[in-house]
Amino acid sequence: MRARMRRVWILVALAAAGGAQESPALFQRVCGTCHKPERAVSTRRTRQQWEETIDLMVEKGMKSSDEELTKVLDYLVGQYGRVNVNTAAAGDIAEVLGLTAKEAEAIVKYRKDAARFEEFDDLGKVPGVDLKKLEKRREAISF
Repeated sequence: MRARMRRVWILVALAAAGGAQESPALFQRVCGTCHKPERAVSTRRTRQQWEETIDLMVEKGMKSSDEELTKVLDYLVGQYGRVNVNTAAAGDIAEVLGLTAKEAEAIVKYRKDAARFEEFDDLGKVPGVDLKKLEKRREAISF
């Protein structure tokens, strides 16, 4: 358990450092050695859930450097992440939904000042956020 938590905190710290780029080839190489990568991305997960999944794979014997795991984590969050727009921090919203920091901050400000979001169309009420842009990542949004 202690080793697992240490691995998670290393991944979190490296991710916070912001040094990772999307890397589908790395994901294929790291995750595809034990199973088809499509299996891994069959459901969307939050950053924390992806961290737990990677940690579990490491416990099962997946071999990779912390740097590679961070890149895989960032790729998974960016491409197959899920975010609750009523509770997530602006940085998480921006990362998962492909928004600018300003757009994500506008979502957070709106939910604090006006109301929680009940459905997708409610996001259209946020000044400065293009609902058409969010439509591309609609399946990544939870309420």
